Amino acid sequence: MSEWKEFFIEDLADFCNSKRIPLSSMQRAGKKGHYPYYGASGIVDYVDEYIFDGSYILISEDGENLKTRKTPIAFEASGQFWVNNHAHILKAK
Repeated sequence: MSEWKEFFIEDLADFCNSKRIPLSSMQRAGKKGHYPYYGASGIVDYVDEYIFDGSYILISEDGENLKTRKTPIAFEASGQFWVNNHAHILKAK
């Protein structure tokens, strides 16, 4: 049987939280498009620009879902997309 190895998340992935930009629903209404706009539990809207391009792991930072777990608290987002300030963004090293 193998033993578990301990790592710090920073050893395996880069945090990209400084790049996330929240948009209010009014701001998103003026930016309708085809790029997914992610929140803590997944896609919440679609906008006309993207911030991220590639494959990332998003982890819920806050919100009702952390208690109820109706949707996964961590999930992969890939392609071109935007993320608000309710999800942590990690890029594998």
